[in-house]
Amino acid sequence: MKRIAIPVLAALLASCTPKAPSSYSNLDKVPSVFPDYTDITIPANIAPMNFSIDEQADEYITVFSTSSASTTVKGRKVRVPESKWRKLTAGSRITVQVYGRSGKQWSAYAPFSMSVSDDIDPYISYRIIPISVESYEKLSIRQRNITNFREKVIFSNTMVQNNEQGTCINCHHYKNWETDNMMFHVRHYKGGTVLVLDGKLNKVNMKTDSTISAGVYPSWHPTHDYIALSNNWTHQSIHAASHDKLEVIDENNDIILYETRTNTVSVIENDSSELECYPAWSADGRTLYYVSAHYEGPFGPGRESQMFLDKEKLHFNLYSKSFDPDTRVWGKKQLVYDASAVDSSMTWPRVSPDGRWMVCCISNYGIFPLDQIASDYIVFDLSDHSYRYADELNSPFAESFHCWSSNGKWFMFSTRREDAVHTRLYFSHIDENGHFSKPFALPQRDPEFNREFLNAFNIGEFMKEPVHITPRQFASFISSTDATPSKYESKRGE
Repeated sequence: MKRIAIPVLAALLASCTPKAPSSYSNLDKVPSVFPDYTDITIPANIAPMNFSIDEQADEYITVFSTSSASTTVKGRKVRVPESKWRKLTAGSRITVQVYGRSGKQWSAYAPFSMSVSDDIDPYISYRIIPISVESYEKLSIRQRNITNFREKVIFSNTMVQNNEQGTCINCHHYKNWETDNMMFHVRHYKGGTVLVLDGKLNKVNMKTDSTISAGVYPSWHPTHDYIALSNNWTHQSIHAASHDKLEVIDENNDIILYETRTNTVSVIENDSSELECYPAWSADGRTLYYVSAHYEGPFGPGRESQMFLDKEKLHFNLYSKSFDPDTRVWGKKQLVYDASAVDSSMTWPRVSPDGRWMVCCISNYGIFPLDQIASDYIVFDLSDHSYRYADELNSPFAESFHCWSSNGKWFMFSTRREDAVHTRLYFSHIDENGHFSKPFALPQRDPEFNREFLNAFNIGEFMKEPVHITPRQFASFISSTDATPSKYESKRGE
C-alpha cells in the first residue's frame, strides 16, 4: 500500500475542513433551528447541542466560537464532535454564526449565543412510554448520561412476563439524587414496589387492610428512612372531541408514610371527602406539601361516572403539614394556596434543594397535568410566601412533571410544546432571584430525534450517578421474589 507523505496528508485534511465564506450578505434575522437553541443558558458539562437548520439553502456552514476556541461544521444537521465541544464549553459564552448559500450567493444570518453556566448532574432517568393509552406492553425506565449521548435501560417490563400476563412499571425515584436508595413500582404480573436500600434489593406490597391501594406517587425524605406516597384509585376516560384527549380521574386518594427499615405504613391524610395526592418534602424534611380537592360525591358503582361528569369541579388546593422526623409527629394541615378560589387546580409540588423555591403545575381542573393543555407552572418563593406564574417556562401546551438538580441550579420538566402530542424533556437555569432562563430540549446525537421518535418521555429525575444494578438483576429478582406485605401502624399526633 502506497504511503502518503505527511505534508501531503496534512494538505488533504485541510482541504476537507469546512471554512466560513469570505464574501456574503448579512441577513437581519436569527436562523430558525431545531431544537430551538438560540440565546440559551447551558451547563458547562452538557453534551453537544446539535441542531438542524430550518432555512432553505443549497449549502450550510456553521461556526461556533469563543474567546479561545472555534470549530466549523458543514451541513443542515449541525453536529459538533464531543472533543471540540468541550473546548467551546470551557469558555463562558459561545457565539454561533450560521451561513447559507443559495446559488452562488452566501448569506450570513444574525448570530446567536449560548451562555455557559453551572454544571448539571451528569445523569437523568425517565420512563419511555407509548403515547397510546391502550398500550403498556413495552415500557422501560432508562438512564442517560447527559454529558454525552449514552443511554442505558434500567429496567424494561418486557423482561418480566408470562404469556399474556405483562407488567406496568412507573414512578421511579431516588433519595437525595443517589441510586443506592431508589424505588419503582411494578404493576400486575409479579407486582410490588421494588426498593433498593443501601444497594440491596427488596420488593414490598404497601397495600394493607387500612389503606385503599399500594403506594403510587413518592417523595423520599431527605434525612430519615421515610417515603411519603399517595394512594390512588385511578381510572382513565377518553374524550371524543377535545384538545385534552385523555382524562385521568382518581376515585379516591390518600397519603401514607412508609418507613423503609421496618416496612410499616401509616396514614398521613385520608379524609373521605378529600382527594389527597402528590406529596413532596421540604428541603429540611420538616414540612410535607401535598394537594387535595374537596369532593363529596357518592361512593359505590356510580362514583366513577359521576366524577367524570363533575371533573371540572375538581380543584386541587395546595396544603402543608409540619412533621418531626425524629418523633414522627404531625402538625395540623395548613392551606398554602387556594386554587379553587380562582377555578384552578394545583398538582406536583417540588421544592428546590436550598428550600427557597417551590414549583407546582396549575391547570383548570383535575389531577393529571400531563394531559391538560392548559397546564402551566407557578413558582413560590418560600422565604416570603409570594408566588407568580413562571411565564418564561410556560408554553401554549401542557407542562407537567418536573424536578430540581442536586445543586438547585437546574430545572428539568416535561412539555408537549414541540407538537402538542409527544412529551419531551426540557431544562432551564434558575438564578438567585428565582427567574428561569429560556428552556432548551435534552440534546440528542441526531438533532432530528424529537421529530422522529414516536414514544414519550415520562417523569424525568436527576441523578448524581448511574444505577449500578443491571436490568437482568432487576428482572431476576422481580420474577423470583414475592412482595413482602407491609405492616400498618397508626399515625402519631396532630
